[in-house]
Amino acid sequence: MFPLYDESKIQGYTPWITILIISANLICFLFSFANLQDTLAKFAFVPDNFFQQKDFLPLFSSMFLHGGFGHLFGNMWFLWIFGNNLEKNLGRIKFLIFYILCGIGATLFYAIFTENPSIPIIGASGAVSGILGGYFNRFPKNQIKTLIPGFFIFYIISIPAILFGGIWFFYQFLSLGSNLNIAFLAHIGGFLIGIALMRSFRG
Repeated sequence: MFPLYDESKIQGYTPWITILIISANLICFLFSFANLQDTLAKFAFVPDNFFQQKDFLPLFSSMFLHGGFGHLFGNMWFLWIFGNNLEKNLGRIKFLIFYILCGIGATLFYAIFTENPSIPIIGASGAVSGILGGYFNRFPKNQIKTLIPGFFIFYIISIPAILFGGIWFFYQFLSLGSNLNIAFLAHIGGFLIGIALMRSFRG
């Protein structure tokens, strides 16, 4: 299930913060990819290091690192689809704060509940999951044009945001324990934090 676009996207609004975040991730990817191992050693988040050494910088820096183009593209595409309306609704400054808090919260959620605290994690997935959770909370009836894989063919249908978010969230739970090298716990944490934060941020 892959979102193609938001049918209820606000027209005439330029989501500058969303564009800024996407640009920052792209720049960090281009600078880090040539020497990814050294970059990971310095800026990836490792739960053991955080709890033992109080190394706080990776809580933030790991949100802007990606292990490959597919990883980067998937995260930034979701951010582009769901960030526009939410940025307009919250306001640019609140949206940026919301994004960062979701990312940090998702990383801490992973650190607390992971069974592999020595494995580093990177990526904007936790923060983007928070954006999805906030969108799900604020615009449950918006229609998301979605690509659905079937047997030998693909279907393109419109799905209410509340259904899209619910199916996506359920998939994260089903994927826990899989060997896909994906921090599904961070996705779950970010989504829940995005929903929880939305009430206060809307105020």
